[in-house]
Amino acid sequence: MRVSLDIVNARRERLRQLIRVDGFLPVAEICRRLEISAATARRDLAVIAGEGHITRTRGGALADYNASFDSLAQRSHRARRPKERIALAALALLPAKGTVFLDAGTTILAVARALGRQRDRTAGLTFVTNNLSVATVLGTHEDIDLHVLGGTFLRRQAALLGGDAVRALHNWHFDLALLGGEGMDADGITNSHPEIAAFQKTVCERTPRTLFCLDATKLGRTTPHRVARWGEFAGLVTDATAKQVAAAGIRIPSRQLLHAS
Repeated sequence: MRVSLDIVNARRERLRQLIRVDGFLPVAEICRRLEISAATARRDLAVIAGEGHITRTRGGALADYNASFDSLAQRSHRARRPKERIALAALALLPAKGTVFLDAGTTILAVARALGRQRDRTAGLTFVTNNLSVATVLGTHEDIDLHVLGGTFLRRQAALLGGDAVRALHNWHFDLALLGGEGMDADGITNSHPEIAAFQKTVCERTPRTLFCLDATKLGRTTPHRVARWGEFAGLVTDATAKQVAAAGIRIPSRQLLHAS
């Protein structure tokens, strides 16, 4: 049955909106949400990609990062309470002394804000970040030893990334790294921006102890770039319960699942 052009255009506009909101959508999820076949989904994606609104990826589509990915300020209001609980749980895991890396993203920004309120936790520690928002929060406290890595500015994350930032990492070894992410699925942690994923992988190589801090809304979500697989890092700090984690198909040792109550 031939579908009218108006219906096709309306469906494609809906698809643009879904990808813009989610950042990344696999073909299977597009089919489920729009109730269309995989062949129709791929035809629609080809048209939208040709218009420059998205980037086709293996098995799905990715929104243009700087045009569509919500800014740090926009994202900081989402799941605020869970992120605050995660931040407090992460603070309890800081070493007594040493060097700590703080990643970009709103959950790690919540950690920085919590540090500003509990500066007894910062004594004996050196903090390193590529996150200008984290630097702004911690930089107001003269007693905090803070270092900021240089790089190319990614405005949606307020982060410094790229080759210069990765090279700067090689001047450091961290006792602990607190990292964020956009998704956690059965295989591990993902992000949608390739430079973020490359940077985070390098951070993981520079520390014996990486903790990913993700709230429960990231459960079951997969974005194009794999950062780390379960078992490759020290633990997950999350407000998600063990039951929720298991329901998402994630198999992680209980000692590595650090629940933020």
